Amino acid sequence: MRFFSGRRFLAFTLAFLTLAGCGYTRKNALPENYKSIYVKTVINKIPIAELIAYKPGLEIDITNAVVRRLQKDGNLKVARSPEEADLVWEADLTHFDQEGLRFSRLETTQELRNYLVISMRLIERSTGQILWEERNFSGDADYFISQIRDHARDEAADRAVASLARNVVDRIVEDW
Repeated sequence: MRFFSGRRFLAFTLAFLTLAGCGYTRKNALPENYKSIYVKTVINKIPIAELIAYKPGLEIDITNAVVRRLQKDGNLKVARSPEEADLVWEADLTHFDQEGLRFSRLETTQELRNYLVISMRLIERSTGQILWEERNFSGDADYFISQIRDHARDEAADRAVASLARNVVDRIVEDW
């Protein structure tokens, strides 16, 4: 008794070749000449009239989160000064807000989403050329309103910063 008949063998081989060619890889897409990056401190450009949900020090939190995420990623060395870097990343914080997601029957808010938006640029340091620019790049996090509303909002802001940092590094390293 043969395990593989001609048709089964052909079907198995085609399935194997198809599956072997598929797969997600998280390979560095950066050009080889870029080895290091300097991360400028994010500048807060949120208009004063829109500072309702703002968390003090948010721009520093974003900067630090992007640096940590780049270090974790490992594709680019984080430089201590622009002179030591091949690339310079700079960003402006343009919005930090919250919106209602879930409401009770009496229309009171039960769940909110914090979201922050930056305008960012990646610059080749030696030439000053802007390699790409994103005007409305965002990160967000949801939270339920509880008895300790400020604590929940601050935790959601931290998660939104982490989400943004992950998105930023993915954009820097993978989207070429």
